[in-house]
Amino acid sequence: MSFFGLQKERDVVPEELIPRKVAPQVSAAAATLQTFDFELPTDHFIHQILIEIGEDTNTGVDYKGTLADDLTDISLILNGNRYVKDMTAPMSKQLSIMNKNVMSTGFYALYLTDPKIPAAKPLPAWLFSSIILRLKDNAPAATNYHHIHVTCVQSKRKEIAGNWPLLEEKYLRYKKYGANTGWQDYDHERAYAVLGYLYCMDDNATLSNTIFDKLRVISQGPDGEQRPYEEQWISQLRELDKIEYQSALADGFVAVEFPAGLPTFKYSSLMSQLNIPSAGTNAGLKVLERYVL
Repeated sequence: MSFFGLQKERDVVPEELIPRKVAPQVSAAAATLQTFDFELPTDHFIHQILIEIGEDTNTGVDYKGTLADDLTDISLILNGNRYVKDMTAPMSKQLSIMNKNVMSTGFYALYLTDPKIPAAKPLPAWLFSSIILRLKDNAPAATNYHHIHVTCVQSKRKEIAGNWPLLEEKYLRYKKYGANTGWQDYDHERAYAVLGYLYCMDDNATLSNTIFDKLRVISQGPDGEQRPYEEQWISQLRELDKIEYQSALADGFVAVEFPAGLPTFKYSSLMSQLNIPSAGTNAGLKVLERYVL
């Protein structure tokens, strides 16, 4: 969400908007993957976190280099152990597309307030003893170092009362199905009202639109089996996503959303089932679950 969008959507007046740069970091060694921990400020509301990454032979901490999509994983951790965001970097890119905020090469965003989810409120950073943005990268090219710059989009602290829900986005497992064919199960959490699932599909770690061809969501509850999402062709779901988001999701991704919230806590079991039409090398699936808690 842009500064203009934040002011418009969330009634943040200009004098209360605080873009806050965090101390940049550079790789400790050339051509070496690394985990970077950024300590975020804990004094105001945080609406969004913008991340920029580039690589170059220069080791200056303020240098930027050539922008590249070189992050692999992104997490946001409160008080050392509460993960409110835990996703792959490509998942983050898809969430931006879903919000009609297509990120350029080298840029990533995390949303605490989300344009599509009115219930998602900004993070009251002062309530937490620590807020860590954890980034993992792949190894930059030989002799190159990664340069990472982070900005928190904040607004001034205000009094809050009662339950203060946060938008949590996590994937919990990476399930692999080998060279199986037919319908495959992926179990979901059952503790909240889920707002949507973002599926990441691959064949032997290569993102694929065809390793699975159909998708359905099935639950078991007091009234027997229910299908919150009936069997659909993934190709058609991807086309509907493109219409909704006005840009296509990257290869290997498809999203289903429940704007009113799917009450997963009512079910004794809840799973997605995806069909493998013909054997691949090793079909794999990650599902990002989105909910306000």
